[in-house]
Amino acid sequence: MCANKKETECSPASITTMDDGWPDEVLRNANMPFRPADGLATTQNPPDFSWPYLPDASEYHLQLGRTASMDGERVEVEGLRTNYYNFDRTLDEGAWFWRVRYRLSPAEGWSTWSSVRRFRIAEENVPFPVPPIDDMMARMEKGHPRVWTNPGDLEAFRSRRLSGSGKAVFDRVYASVQADLGQPLPPDPPFPYMDLNISSVSPEFVKALQELRAYADKTLDRLLNAAFVYLLTGEERIGAFAKAHLMNVAAWDPSGSTQFGINDQVHRAVAYRSAIAYDWLYDLLSPDERKAVQEMIKTRVADLIDKYLVSQPIYQYPFDSHGWTIIGYIGLMGTVLLHDIPEAEQWIRRSVPAFINLLPPWGGEDGSWSQGTGYWQWSSGSNKELMDILLSAGAINLYEKAFSRHEGLYPIYMFPHGSPTGVFGNDSHYTPSAYSTRLLNRMAQAYRDPRLKWAAEAIGDMPRAALQDYFYRDDDLPAIPPADLPEGRWFPVTGLVAMHSDLLDRERISLYFKSSPYGSYSHSQADQNGFILHAFGEALAIKSGVYDYYNSVHHRGFTKRTYSANAITYDGREGQPIDDFDAKGQVLGFVHHPIFDAVSGDATAAYMGGLTRAVRHIVYVRPSMYVVIDELAADRPGGSEFEWNLHADDKLEFDADGLGATIEKGGAGLRVRLRGRQAHDGRTVLEKAYLDPEGAEVPPVAGFVGKRQVHAAFVTPKANAAVIAATLAPYRLGGDIPQAMEEEFEGVLKLTFGQGASLYVRTAAGGTAEGAASSAAVPDDAASVAGADGATPVTGPDGIRFAGAAAAVKGDTFLLVSGTLLEKDGVALARCDVPSTIVLGDGMLSISAQGDARVVLDAPKPILLFDADGGKAIQPGGEAEENMNRRGVHWTQSAGRLTIRTERGQRTFLIADMPDGEQA
Repeated sequence: MCANKKETECSPASITTMDDGWPDEVLRNANMPFRPADGLATTQNPPDFSWPYLPDASEYHLQLGRTASMDGERVEVEGLRTNYYNFDRTLDEGAWFWRVRYRLSPAEGWSTWSSVRRFRIAEENVPFPVPPIDDMMARMEKGHPRVWTNPGDLEAFRSRRLSGSGKAVFDRVYASVQADLGQPLPPDPPFPYMDLNISSVSPEFVKALQELRAYADKTLDRLLNAAFVYLLTGEERIGAFAKAHLMNVAAWDPSGSTQFGINDQVHRAVAYRSAIAYDWLYDLLSPDERKAVQEMIKTRVADLIDKYLVSQPIYQYPFDSHGWTIIGYIGLMGTVLLHDIPEAEQWIRRSVPAFINLLPPWGGEDGSWSQGTGYWQWSSGSNKELMDILLSAGAINLYEKAFSRHEGLYPIYMFPHGSPTGVFGNDSHYTPSAYSTRLLNRMAQAYRDPRLKWAAEAIGDMPRAALQDYFYRDDDLPAIPPADLPEGRWFPVTGLVAMHSDLLDRERISLYFKSSPYGSYSHSQADQNGFILHAFGEALAIKSGVYDYYNSVHHRGFTKRTYSANAITYDGREGQPIDDFDAKGQVLGFVHHPIFDAVSGDATAAYMGGLTRAVRHIVYVRPSMYVVIDELAADRPGGSEFEWNLHADDKLEFDADGLGATIEKGGAGLRVRLRGRQAHDGRTVLEKAYLDPEGAEVPPVAGFVGKRQVHAAFVTPKANAAVIAATLAPYRLGGDIPQAMEEEFEGVLKLTFGQGASLYVRTAAGGTAEGAASSAAVPDDAASVAGADGATPVTGPDGIRFAGAAAAVKGDTFLLVSGTLLEKDGVALARCDVPSTIVLGDGMLSISAQGDARVVLDAPKPILLFDADGGKAIQPGGEAEENMNRRGVHWTQSAGRLTIRTERGQRTFLIADMPDGEQA
């Protein structure tokens, strides 16, 4: 998991590069992105490189340099036939710049270069050179088995069945195989709609598909269980049973009900699971039997290659959920059949390098998953099928990729033990289960990380239902709670944020936020800047709607829509488009501190012009109050109504004055209250039906028939702009409800909380200018600062003056949200030349800048500065550019001021007073 290694990646939505000369159509929607993204600070050495695919390009030219002008030291990679590349050697640490160009034919000239993008290889990096595919194939095991073990490790693999978790899995599988012995061979499964005479998204067709898949899965489970037991024991009777079932499945008609055109999931499962059984039963199969299985697999693989490597190749359109999984299975089958059939070599060449480079399309180096917790469970498990086989076959260890090393952080923060549901995306209604424990156990084992072992065990003792559970566990590894991890985290690659009261407590208070560069595409939904709130084991502010099945009337008409989320709509539930990769959000910044957390997200682009400003800030006043601040604007004549949506499972009631609401579920409640004068004169809407955009009811089907939820909205009067502030106070039923007092001043709303915390919300126009990073230097005279980004400071009560969305103070701790200036009693506490979110107090400093920034902080005493991740001391002074290139930070202190230069993204530091007698 490597949580002690610093890694940030700015979301693609934040990049201002233009890539002139590249066709516009390849720069939009779900095409291959430019990677590494501009501003990446990576611990993977070297990172993965990719760029948009040009169907007619004859070659590409990749160039790396140590300067943006590409003068001096350079690395050239010419004659590339693919739009992705992994180096087979490491690069030197520090800052690099890269660009790429293409040409359509050798006779034509080169295109213009792409924009120059910068990345930095961190000091604490992990080597990940990728050998050429010829070298990987030369390393691959030539004998059988190759799946999960190999001839050299087979006896040790078999011995796991004698004790511990391996024995528990083996005993269960062995008993199931014994019970299955003598069962008849299942015939080719039936399917009632072979002529495809009804809609493929009709309930009847989907039900038939589900029955077909259940039939195939049951058959293939029986086959693999028996083959696995034979691999471990060599029992002839079980081997004969497994072989009979393999030859039976191999005889199923590839053009019949299990064909690709009926259900690609069944089609691929028959092929790849038969390949695994073939590997485990190899010594039992005659040459003719091997040939029969090989021919079946070849026939089915041809369909998969035609779809995902020819018609719509994965390296052109990587964000195809089924296509991505299938590429892994093509590589798996190629690895199993290499040296057995000549076609296998081409399967590997065409799939494995792309798989290595893309792993995974739905996330990146911070380990997160853009499609939500449901599809993380399914897809990440599928990823590991090829990862594990490449490892056992001796080709490459993909657990060394940065994504893999950090993946354990995603379930710890976004899907922790005790979660009443998952969050974001399709299938988010599932709770942590055996799928989560399996993945956590595998990662704990791979990295010897006791925190991940604890995270798995904290979910509970789940049934070991999959064959992988046989070796996906390290019984000797202790389980240790992740007490060293912060309670909040931003995943910048996918635009996800979690803010918890206590990671270790299963009844924690948790708010999850999303503003994602992955849009509303595939299994994601149109919920940019949406939040979900859980507390005391209950789902309170929920993402409403259900995933009964993909593109059902309910799913498409309600669940995917913005108005089904705790997000902003306007003018009668207008929101963000569905199924659109370009409906992007962007997290502008996030900071974590024991007193205040804060996140800012910009979803303006996701509204495709419907709103001209849609920025949401959320401040967590620990331990029990969240404040949501929305800055909204539209340019429709006569103004727009802005709708602040809120959803609950069971009970949601408005206050009598229409300015608040209470949600209750189980033993928990959530008190929501709109604050300030701008909240007055609005109206409320309450609905218990699921309505599509035309107002027709679209109830869920399948297993969700009869399920109801409560949908509410606070609606403003028509206006061209508004600032909406709301407090969210979770509480136990029968207990005290956290309170906030409000006072309104000219341009500022003050909220006061218990224990002396105050939050000042800017309600005046012109307070922030996110993304307008200025190169202007921070003035030394604090009194002259008007905000280097052009924002005018506002003066509030208590001696507070700030340029930004909000500011907060508790004792000696202060917070500035998405701003450039904070003063108290005439003293400039924080100034910066780029909009930033900053929290400082009690020896901890967190800075989240929207560009490379220069931050000046009030620091009357000499200090020492440490990186919060790992505690490494950061020495002051030296050459600024050299330090920025090497470690992404540079600092000095003089005349009572601490000046920090930091790169875009989040950095957290620990501050200590310098011992007497020492000098900075």
